[in-house]
Amino acid sequence: MNDDDIRIVTALFGEINNKLSKSSQETLLKIYKSLTIAEASAIYAVGPDEPKTMKQIAETLGVAVSTPTRTIDRLLEKGFVNRAVGEKDRRQLLVELTPKGKELLDDIDKENLEITRKMLKGLSDEEIETFKKILFKISENIE
Repeated sequence: MNDDDIRIVTALFGEINNKLSKSSQETLLKIYKSLTIAEASAIYAVGPDEPKTMKQIAETLGVAVSTPTRTIDRLLEKGFVNRAVGEKDRRQLLVELTPKGKELLDDIDKENLEITRKMLKGLSDEEIETFKKILFKISENIE
């Protein structure tokens, strides 16, 4: 692969990333008018299952432990999450989605599936399998 090929791939990644970011923002505005990308990311990090510590949320987001605090505060104010003190360790602060938060997560997930369907439209099953293999390799390369 020469430098020109790498420049083309870099430009395509940038273009796709910009389009996905725009689609994500439009999806959030469609579903919930005042939700930010950071808040949606935090909702995904908390997830629908068991409560998470702030450390777990930060690790999922790939940020410092103090970073998601304000975002979680805003989600608490909007009624998407609850905070509680840990039963086993009272020093732990646990965050979980409320029913409203779980419903929002489900709505966002449905919209994301639709965006991905649009992206893959026109590709054969074989092309999608090849694409998945390439994405897995790329993911492994950047770990």
